[in-house]
Amino acid sequence: MLSIEHETSSTASTRRARSCLRVLLYVICGLTDFAAFVVVFAASRSLAERHAEPWYLGLVGAAYSLAAGMGSLAGGWLASRRSAPAVFLAGAVAIVASVGACWRVDPDSVWFLPGYCLLGVGLGFLYPPLIGWLNQGDDVHSNQNAVSRRLILFCVAWNAGMMCGQLAGGTLYRHGARATLGTAFVVALANLAFSIVAAIWVRQLPAVLPEMMEPPREATALASRYQRLSWIANLGGVFGASMVFHLLPDVIVNLGISSDAHGRLLAVWRAIIIAMYLLMHVSSFWHYRLNVSLASQALGAVGMSVIALAQSTEMLLVGLALLGQLVGFNYFSGLYYSTAGSSHETRALAAGIHEATLAAGMSFGMVAGGLFGSLFGHRFPYQLAASVIAVLIAVQLAAWRTWLAPRSRQA
Repeated sequence: MLSIEHETSSTASTRRARSCLRVLLYVICGLTDFAAFVVVFAASRSLAERHAEPWYLGLVGAAYSLAAGMGSLAGGWLASRRSAPAVFLAGAVAIVASVGACWRVDPDSVWFLPGYCLLGVGLGFLYPPLIGWLNQGDDVHSNQNAVSRRLILFCVAWNAGMMCGQLAGGTLYRHGARATLGTAFVVALANLAFSIVAAIWVRQLPAVLPEMMEPPREATALASRYQRLSWIANLGGVFGASMVFHLLPDVIVNLGISSDAHGRLLAVWRAIIIAMYLLMHVSSFWHYRLNVSLASQALGAVGMSVIALAQSTEMLLVGLALLGQLVGFNYFSGLYYSTAGSSHETRALAAGIHEATLAAGMSFGMVAGGLFGSLFGHRFPYQLAASVIAVLIAVQLAAWRTWLAPRSRQA
């Protein structure tokens, strides 16, 4: 009896410790993206004001995204096979080093681009182990509400950090790029301190709770197929979204929109994405339904066309809103299926692949957008993005017939 009571007490203590750890991880998410997107805002706005060519804006964004994608794959693989806390800390250190480099180096310097890309590597190393820790020891199939709640809190945390970073970037930029980046550096240092505490905490906790059972194979297999469909959808959604970060500033500057209004536009866009996360969290109509995903993607394609034709802040806002719901749907559904379709040991790797597909879509989007923007004008990339989303909708339909339809008939 005493042994049973001790085991129950130990399990309850572990659960409480995990809950406290998750709160700290949410704080780290917010600080990480705040610092990162202050840097992204300051760098892209500074280059646009220096009249950098669209191809160079695309190159800078693509290099950053490629670094994030490679970092996510490497970070997820290392976290699942080596020391996840060490990988996590390496990411936090890289973010501090990158922000410091961007702060001290002029954007025209040859060293600016490597320093900027280091930010992507840092994010790629930090997030896969963090995502894996959020639902460590829980089965998404038997505890969907708790798992979904943690995913939504994670999404809200990093999006709130990004939104605040974009708002702060727009406000601080009036005092110059150096002041803006200096603020990001202070936040990155605070984030590193919290990350050290989290890494120490993780080492003191068991990897999986004793009573945990493996999820049903059939449920995991179905989720893994939708996971692959979500990766295809990610490529199209972020192909378009990538242009908002590094190419849209060129359109905004040409329209004569101030840095304050620029920051507010991006903040509203991010708020719409967060609202989409919340809608998906409180509903289940989208679970394992391809038609809902395709409808969201079609609206996103319309949004890209609206941005291509926009002549005012209001039209840009409409286009960004339609694109925002797609970004929100793709990210949350992809994260959900990545968690549901993987074991506890491989969740960091699945998260790394999920993040890498996002980074790959962003990288391709910015390279293509920058190149075609230089050749055919700064509006053309948005029509190109709408076309890419339409093509990938067709690819998903073909993949669904191959992966899912035969199994549905067998069932």
